[in-house]
Amino acid sequence: MSELIARQKGRLRLMTLWLLWQSPRRGIEIIDDINKMTWGFWKPSPGSIYPLLNKMEEEGVIEKTSDGKYKITAKGSEEIKEFLPIKQINSIEDSVQELEGLAQFFKEVERNKLIEYKHRIISAIKEIEEVVKNA
Repeated sequence: MSELIARQKGRLRLMTLWLLWQSPRRGIEIIDDINKMTWGFWKPSPGSIYPLLNKMEEEGVIEKTSDGKYKITAKGSEEIKEFLPIKQINSIEDSVQELEGLAQFFKEVERNKLIEYKHRIISAIKEIEEVVKNA
């Protein structure tokens, strides 16, 4: 297996664990969420996600619930915490810092990549402005 493929599989595992750490999901939801997280640059195939989910279930890092969703186990939570600096937003200060980071990110993104998301970004900004204005 090439080094690139091995790294990609490692990323898929970590992204899957991170998503399941947030909330239980079906395999198709994981595929769609990774696609959204990467702004459409990467959409894992069912042929890569479902074998991975089966392997992770065998390892005990996730489990399948009665409604067909996968959820992270305590073992999986420990694994993801070792690899990703998971920052929980627990305060307004954390949220403001996150917004400031997003503003910097959008300044640095190539403009042509923002076009597809422009209306959603503007909508989110308007919602935040409305909440703050009414505070």
